[in-house]
Amino acid sequence: MAQERMPTIEDVAAAAGVSRSTVSRVINDHGRVSVRARAAVHRAIADLAYSPNAAAQALARGGRSRGGGGVG
Repeated sequence: MAQERMPTIEDVAAAAGVSRSTVSRVINDHGRVSVRARAAVHRAIADLAYSPNAAAQALARGGRSRGGGGVG
């Protein structure tokens, strides 16, 4: 039996007819997004049963170091 893959942010963007960046802004409640686009993203998230990948989020946040931690 083939295992179904989890939907990605790209899948949500395609289903909503918006960019990946717009989906990210809606998920993170950051930035200006039109009411229509926001509704389309929320509908696509529900339809696809999208859930952000916690491991991917942790890696993304870890890549944005704000200084410190230098060697030397």
